[in-house]
Amino acid sequence: MEPLNKKERTRFFIKFLFAFIIGILIIIVPFYFLFDWPEFENDVMTKDYKKIQERVKFQKEVFAIDVASARAIIEKYEVPNQDIDKLNADLGNLISRMEESYASDTTWSGIMYQHIVKSFIDLKKAKNDIIKASKDLNDCKKDLEKAKQDASKGKDSMGGN
Repeated sequence: MEPLNKKERTRFFIKFLFAFIIGILIIIVPFYFLFDWPEFENDVMTKDYKKIQERVKFQKEVFAIDVASARAIIEKYEVPNQDIDKLNADLGNLISRMEESYASDTTWSGIMYQHIVKSFIDLKKAKNDIIKASKDLNDCKKDLEKAKQDASKGKDSMGGN
């Protein structure tokens, strides 16, 4: 004796099996991603860490040395009897090398490096302007002394006091 509702039972069994599989997937898929994401996140964090290490290495081994060298050259401007043309050439070469090495970097740190290089250029111009103004001031002092001497000679020759 065969059941009369065999087709119905088969259809309901397939629906139940389909619903059961969907239910199991709803539970299993989040757990899969829950345990899969840390590996992905670890890979991303490892890449970020390597980029940060490279940036720090660059800052330590290249940028910091360049900045220290530029600062040392700029400090030599204050020492008397320095060859200003040689200092300008040395600083110019260093600054141009720095500009070349940072010009292609469009990140925020690269822009910061470029601004620091521009600051050194401005500082170089300011130091040269100060030196030129100092020379002009010395020339003016000499001219003033000469004018004072000429005035005192003229006063003495006129019979004044």
